[in-house]
Amino acid sequence: MNKEAADLQPVFFKKILVPLDGSQLGEAALPYAAKLAVVNNAEITLLQIVTTNQDLALAESYTSSMGQLSEEYVQHAMSQATQYLNRIKMLLETKDIPVHAHVEIGFPAEQIINYAREHEIDMIAMSTHGRSGINRWLVGSVADKVMRASSVPVLMIRASGKSLEKERQP
Repeated sequence: MNKEAADLQPVFFKKILVPLDGSQLGEAALPYAAKLAVVNNAEITLLQIVTTNQDLALAESYTSSMGQLSEEYVQHAMSQATQYLNRIKMLLETKDIPVHAHVEIGFPAEQIINYAREHEIDMIAMSTHGRSGINRWLVGSVADKVMRASSVPVLMIRASGKSLEKERQP
């Protein structure tokens, strides 16, 4: 064994962030994050970002009633996200993994990066929908933006439709 290899220390991930978008494809990273959490005795933080509808955001500056509608939309979206994350949290807890769930408001990539930095996350595990060409250019890739801006390792799993719930079924 050379000196360089002898000097290598094992890498342990104690805090794993899993951003979710509420879709089954977005859950593709969950089985991998769960296995890493078990092996590393780590905790998982589930994060979903609620984005505001641009049209409603623009309208709220013009009329107070539209501003109220926008606020109601955000509250409803946050409630739905919280319910969704709590369901995923319960599935992970059956594997004896400590899990936290958080919902934030803003631009997904930016919020994921900020959350990871502010909470001293060791690794981000996320799914990529595998968009390419014009669709990727039009929609953008949150996963790509996170990968480029993250100061911690990012595990990217190409979504294939496999979810944590499907993994549990015989």
